[in-house]
Amino acid sequence: MADLGCGEGVLVAQLLKDSSFTEVVATDVFDAATLAAKLESLVGNFDGMAVVALDHPSVRAAINDLVDGGTKVVTLVSDVPSSRRHHYVGIDNIAAGRTAGALIGRLVGPRPGKIAVVAGSLGLRDHAERLFGFNQVMASEFAQLNVLPVLEGRDEDYRSECLTMKLLGDHPDIVGLYNAGAGTPGVAKALIDAGRANQIVFAGHDVTVMTRKLLLQGVMDAVISQNPGHEARAAVRVLLALARGEPILSEQEKIRIDIVMRDNLP
Repeated sequence: MADLGCGEGVLVAQLLKDSSFTEVVATDVFDAATLAAKLESLVGNFDGMAVVALDHPSVRAAINDLVDGGTKVVTLVSDVPSSRRHHYVGIDNIAAGRTAGALIGRLVGPRPGKIAVVAGSLGLRDHAERLFGFNQVMASEFAQLNVLPVLEGRDEDYRSECLTMKLLGDHPDIVGLYNAGAGTPGVAKALIDAGRANQIVFAGHDVTVMTRKLLLQGVMDAVISQNPGHEARAAVRVLLALARGEPILSEQEKIRIDIVMRDNLP
């Protein structure tokens, strides 16, 4: 079985525990042509595959070719629902985006201003869905807040830092910032270097060593969390169930959304 994406440490350990051969294949999930070519090169090589996939026609076609070649495909974290993948393991990203919007809007309060938004790529369905949910809440509940166009940082710290620093310079009236993907250290560095970390409500995703530190420092106000270990183990269980013709326990594999703040850090 192959894993293209995140949580590979937990996923590999679980597969080895279940006496399954596993291989981690690294690729650029932000480049549709590169990802599709890598997937095509793996057709017929594996019984099962977990993949963090860009929602793009060429990637969709490659997933379909994998399925036609006999591979059980599970999309992990970011889905390609129009493909013939067998199962998706991840959170409801629209709900996650709505949660982020509600948190930022309520923490900003009645003051007017602009909301900055950073994402890895709008081509990643999880990021696009989070932004859809976020914008829904902002438009319907917080009319005094103006959401700025999305910056795409490709989940890279330095790129995210540069984009955020320029945005802060262009818009002194930013009161909130939502990072829908990774690159959080870069976004945080820009806020700190600009001297605005205590002025802007900042929410992002995933509890990591860095986001934990940022929450404790007061740079971040809230983190929307999903359990990567649960996601990796769920992907393994689903792949093994598909390979063995066993039923998938949907409730067991459901990934929940958690809200983490400084005061309830696990």
